[in-house]
Amino acid sequence: MIHRLVKSIWGLFIALLLLLAALAYLTMTLTANRIVPLLMQQAIELRADASDGLFLQAEASVKRLRDVLLKRLDASDHDTTIARFNYLFARSPDGLWRLRPELVDAEHAPTLYLHQPPRGLTDSAKMRAVMSYDLLREQGPALDPPFYSVYMDFVEDGLMVYSRGHDWASSADADYTNTGYPTMQGSEPRNNPIRKVFWTPVYLDKQANTWMVSVIKPLDWQGQWVGTVGHDLSVQELIDSVIDKNRSNGTRLIMSAAGDLIAHPDLRKRIEAANGQLKVDATNDPVLAQVHQMLAHANGHSGASRTPDGSFWVAWAPIQGPGWFQVYLFPQARINTWLAIGLAAFIAVGILILLPAIWLLRRRVYHFVATPLKRLTEAVDTFGQGTTPQPIAMRHDDELGRLALAFNAMVSELGHQHALQNAHAQALQGEISERLTFMRRLEEESARLHSLLGAMKQSILFVNNENRVVYCNAAFLKMWDYTEPKDIIGSNAGEGLKRIIPLLVDPQSLLDIKERVAKTPTQIVHVEIHRLDGRIILHNSYPVNDAQGRLVGRLWAQEDVTHDRQVAQQLVRIAEHDALTGLYNRRKFEDELAKFFRSANPNYDQACLLFFDLDEFKFINDTHGHRCGDAVLSRVAAELRSLVPDDATLCRLGGDEFAVFMPDAAQKTAQHLAERLVSRIAQAPLQIDDKVLRMTTSLGIACYPAHANSADDLVSHADTAMYQAKRMGKNRWSIYRQDRDVSQETLTRITWNERINRALARGLFHLHYQGIYLASNGHLAHLEALIRMEDESTPGNVFLPGQFIPHAEKSGKILDIDRWVIRESIRTLALHPHLSAIAINVSGRSFDDPDLPAYIAKQLHDQHVSPKRLLVELTETSAISDIGDASRFIDALRKTGCTLCLDDFGTGFSSFAYLKHVKADVLKIDGMFIRDLPSDRDNQVFVRAIIDVARGMGKKTVAEFVEDGRTMLMLRDMGVDMLQGYHLDKPKAEHPALTSTNPISSF
Repeated sequence: MIHRLVKSIWGLFIALLLLLAALAYLTMTLTANRIVPLLMQQAIELRADASDGLFLQAEASVKRLRDVLLKRLDASDHDTTIARFNYLFARSPDGLWRLRPELVDAEHAPTLYLHQPPRGLTDSAKMRAVMSYDLLREQGPALDPPFYSVYMDFVEDGLMVYSRGHDWASSADADYTNTGYPTMQGSEPRNNPIRKVFWTPVYLDKQANTWMVSVIKPLDWQGQWVGTVGHDLSVQELIDSVIDKNRSNGTRLIMSAAGDLIAHPDLRKRIEAANGQLKVDATNDPVLAQVHQMLAHANGHSGASRTPDGSFWVAWAPIQGPGWFQVYLFPQARINTWLAIGLAAFIAVGILILLPAIWLLRRRVYHFVATPLKRLTEAVDTFGQGTTPQPIAMRHDDELGRLALAFNAMVSELGHQHALQNAHAQALQGEISERLTFMRRLEEESARLHSLLGAMKQSILFVNNENRVVYCNAAFLKMWDYTEPKDIIGSNAGEGLKRIIPLLVDPQSLLDIKERVAKTPTQIVHVEIHRLDGRIILHNSYPVNDAQGRLVGRLWAQEDVTHDRQVAQQLVRIAEHDALTGLYNRRKFEDELAKFFRSANPNYDQACLLFFDLDEFKFINDTHGHRCGDAVLSRVAAELRSLVPDDATLCRLGGDEFAVFMPDAAQKTAQHLAERLVSRIAQAPLQIDDKVLRMTTSLGIACYPAHANSADDLVSHADTAMYQAKRMGKNRWSIYRQDRDVSQETLTRITWNERINRALARGLFHLHYQGIYLASNGHLAHLEALIRMEDESTPGNVFLPGQFIPHAEKSGKILDIDRWVIRESIRTLALHPHLSAIAINVSGRSFDDPDLPAYIAKQLHDQHVSPKRLLVELTETSAISDIGDASRFIDALRKTGCTLCLDDFGTGFSSFAYLKHVKADVLKIDGMFIRDLPSDRDNQVFVRAIIDVARGMGKKTVAEFVEDGRTMLMLRDMGVDMLQGYHLDKPKAEHPALTSTNPISSF
């Protein structure tokens, strides 16, 4: 049996070897048919991608040059440009316009030759010559090979060209012309109506001795074709790249979509003779003809395939730009040779493996089959005779071994059957105990869940698949006025809703939701229910599924959100309304302007803005106090509210400034309202300290689109119109007039606003630091951050705050400057942990920004800086100009933990009286009392009084403008706490305290 089995295995091995050889050959053939074109396509795509970047870069460059040239032409000043043309160019004796000889620099700048038309050279041509000269001179130094040159053709028959080191204009004469150039013919509107970028054919540049190709972009200006912009690129390296000395790797070539050979390793001379583009038809090569047909059907995409006659594999990839293809040819005969070699190797290896395998198989058959069968047969005979055999010992884990194990198990099974039955009974009893325990735990979990649902504030109700209520918590009963759970549990959900329906504002909406849920029971529903008593119930309905995902009912979760909505509405009102007058605030005003201009169309939309303030309002504050000033503002606001129509937005912008924004209003409507406002304010009697006063107002009007096309311009022009009214005598209104808006004051303000915008955008603001020293020992107490603005036009020159801060306050940019100073100062504290503190100045306009204290707190938290290290200085005049806003701002700022300092103290009429309202920690005495302190006795008395009052109220004092030693000694004797001034320290960007960890002393 074993011998027959071995012979059968020999036959099977030989048949298997032949079958595997056939399958191997088929597999190798299929694999080659898949892998060869894939590898070829990847290789050729890599080559094409390497070339793509150059051509795409060239296309992008000419587009960019053309766009930049047009922008410069559109923005150029006619007279200045013509004057520069006369400076740069001169007409040569041969009649051509050229760059003046003394200005020729062929290495760093372009050259020009330009014919003189019969009617003379136009201003357009002169402007193009100047702008293209400057542009190519700037772009020229960036030319790197293979970029050979950059140029601009003129339709007036001329050329501005830059090619490093070549003076093309000097070699041009009167017979030179670009009229018949392919660049000009391809740019003519009738030949190129869509004005697209195009590439010229390949040509040999004899001077450079290299093959070139040009990319051209038509240039149209002022509705006319005026020339071209182009690049010359050397493609010699690309052409040379097809040469491969190892021809066993196939053939690489470059072919255009039109069937022109650009590069071929065997046809270089014929291609050169054909001026760089040899027609495939002229080669009489059937393979190249088939390749051309394949490229014609490729539609510009890459691919790989076999030629129709099957002799070659072809892979191609487009080169973006000139419309060429990288092509890779590989002969099928070479692949067939490789397959035959692989098949022969496979058969040889199979034969070498077969001989020892047959011998080894014979040995293993005897060991694993014959011997185990003999032992198994003997054991079966013993068992058949009624005798319990010995266990069959087999260590092999095969079929015979498992058969022996099964036989052994069958013998022992009878002895263990009874024991297994007992074990099964015990396991069953254990499972019953576990299930009883699980049931008890389930009941406990149910009790806890009912307790949790009963304690929830949200109302909970569960409806089963039969639409019956099976559970509700106490919150649900209370919300819908049910007495007991039995009133609803067990009833149909529809019947239970009958008691709820009369309580709703819109019962039909709830019924519609019920029907929708009945149709789609798996839908999640979120809806608001409004009750007749004003309460709002947020109703959420969710499908409930069991462990197998089957729908078992729905869960209702309802929450009374009435209070939350009321709080949200109140917060919105607080954010949009002025706390003193109840009118809209600046934020609401800016939001309304932004909302209007997002959709405004100047063709049919219109709007008017009224901008006004109270004349001489500061006199009321200084004479009668700010409480009286607040009363005046409230009374004026009441008068204004009765006049302004409902569709207009009346706002208090801050201080005594008001604005009325009237969307969809004509100028006559705005004038009528302005007349009424000015008249009403002038006629309204104001009772102040038993005296009747009458206020007046100056009002400015600006309209969209007549006066402005943006929100910023509309506000600026309305503000300008208000100041025009003030200059005309006040107590009147004025329409914005552009002819009155050319004063030096307004022009200066606009110029400064633009400078400030650029400084914020380009990082031209810097901080200088001045030390503030302890009067007792001269050690540094802290630094004060002082802002400076770099002069963009004069590097190294800086503007002091007095030059730009007033303009920033008027335009509102002071808020952005404040935040910049805060952010940079806190960053400095974070970078220098040894520094004790930095003082910063905050403008009065920031009192209207309720988010600023939170912004300061967030910056301190993010930078891990202690709030006590930041001193915030507020000027006394800004604090008392609106004591209500200032008090709210200071209270919010104190909560951040920062130290507050009242700057310029003593300048107000009631400085000491306001100390109890303005809760500052430090008083900085105004410099007007310090400058002449040794020689001015009145100042000495006043300064001593400030120091004594501050000490009595537990506040620190700082004396600024300390400019000599006598002043410093006198202030120390008076008991001032800290000193600041040029005698001690001058502001500087790199202050020693920022780099030294040792104590800094001034004396």
